[in-house]
Amino acid sequence: MKKRYLGLVFVLLPAVLLAAGKDVEVEIRGDFIRTSSLPAREVRGIVFVPVAELADLLEAPTYYNSLAQKLVIVLGNHRVKVTALNSFVMVDDKVFQLPLATEFDDRGIWVPIDYFLEVIRGFTPAPLSYDRARRKLILHVEDMNILGVTAEEKINGVLLRIQTLRKFDPSNLAVRISQGWLYVDIYGGRLDTTRIYFSGSNRLLRKMVPIQFSESAQLSFRLAKEIRREDITLSAVESEILVSIRTKTDLPKDVLVDLEKERRKWLIDTIILDPGHGGKDPGTIGYGGLKEKDIVLDVAKRLKKLLEKRLGVKVLMTRESDRFVGLRQRSAFANKHKGKLFISIHANSNRNRRAYGVETYCLGTARTEEDRQIAELENSVIRYEDSWAEYGDLSNENYILLSLAQNSFNKESQELAAFIQRSIARRLGTRSRGIKQAGFMVLVGTAMPKVLVEIGFISNPREAKRLRSRAYRQKIAEAIYRGIKEFKERSERIVLGSLRE
Repeated sequence: MKKRYLGLVFVLLPAVLLAAGKDVEVEIRGDFIRTSSLPAREVRGIVFVPVAELADLLEAPTYYNSLAQKLVIVLGNHRVKVTALNSFVMVDDKVFQLPLATEFDDRGIWVPIDYFLEVIRGFTPAPLSYDRARRKLILHVEDMNILGVTAEEKINGVLLRIQTLRKFDPSNLAVRISQGWLYVDIYGGRLDTTRIYFSGSNRLLRKMVPIQFSESAQLSFRLAKEIRREDITLSAVESEILVSIRTKTDLPKDVLVDLEKERRKWLIDTIILDPGHGGKDPGTIGYGGLKEKDIVLDVAKRLKKLLEKRLGVKVLMTRESDRFVGLRQRSAFANKHKGKLFISIHANSNRNRRAYGVETYCLGTARTEEDRQIAELENSVIRYEDSWAEYGDLSNENYILLSLAQNSFNKESQELAAFIQRSIARRLGTRSRGIKQAGFMVLVGTAMPKVLVEIGFISNPREAKRLRSRAYRQKIAEAIYRGIKEFKERSERIVLGSLRE
């Protein structure tokens, strides 16, 4: 195991209380410039930020072990492991030592941003820089937009998945064959020829050669046998370019029958919308007496119309009027009607009236005290239920952990959350608080991809005013619709593509 050190002199400072400081300004540069911020604290003049929120900005998945107080950040093919109150950071099998240990509080693990960025800078898919004097982090999200390629062997050919950081217009993509090579040209593509990966065993493609030109990127694949251009199809979705290479024209009838059954099973044709609270449960009562139950019901109704009219799917709601529905009734309703997606819609609240923004949750153990409190607030609906005692002690997470272990839709739920969060943050022009996880009881037991969307803080005077507006609620519905649409198209393109190959 290799060990690397930052600098020449190390003084491991004892853990001290984090002093609140000015937030770190974040500038995200791409096709357009967006701004955000990171909470910051100071320890003896060194700026610390919560590493989980930094990972959210990098759109990097994370996994947290509450027992070991260890967070794993997934950066492309690399795994970065950070431990509370520890100065060592692992990247794959390499060990780096920070000049001082990480800190820990109810918000999670905090890292010294200056030194931590030195460790991960060589592993992030997009370049980043930090201006210490201005306390400003700059992310260049479009400088590199092609991460790697995975080849999947199918019954009748090979499917190439080219991982991208943005959706490419099909008119900017081209594929051709010449002298035993398959070339995929991506206009506007940017890649790092030294770090792009190629994985997946198959018998058709021997190797990949990546080339970066001034205005385009090219991926060249050495073919093990001759193929025809007409046997290749090319398409693009939100974060992938798909290249299907057919090597066989006929499939056994029994395989076609099985594929057709599988296709019907995975098509997203029924969506369950769950407006939170209702009836005797008003949910959070926000600024100016605004009730959560009324806002989320209106947004859900608007979203239902969009989904039915534009996607032609069946949409059912756990409640369509101001009536009370128990948490278990909601998940039972979704399962009974064989929903393919479950979207629970809520509005947020915080004692700090300046808190604002949108966030999307998956089922999981809360990483921060704030996330735990939000879940606890939403779960408090059980006090209105006649059989509330059956839920047991909600402070005990054993039930939720058991449900997670039995849930086969964790990955899909995280992907759905990513599509929705990206869409609402982009279209509402408000702060993106990221994709998070917490123990929401309403998400327990639903056998499908499921997320909970917090559409804004009704405790914030400015955001409450926006939520009162019908036009803004329509905008929220449009944004959630777009996220669902993109997830549906990506999921079904893969299924339908597999059937055609």
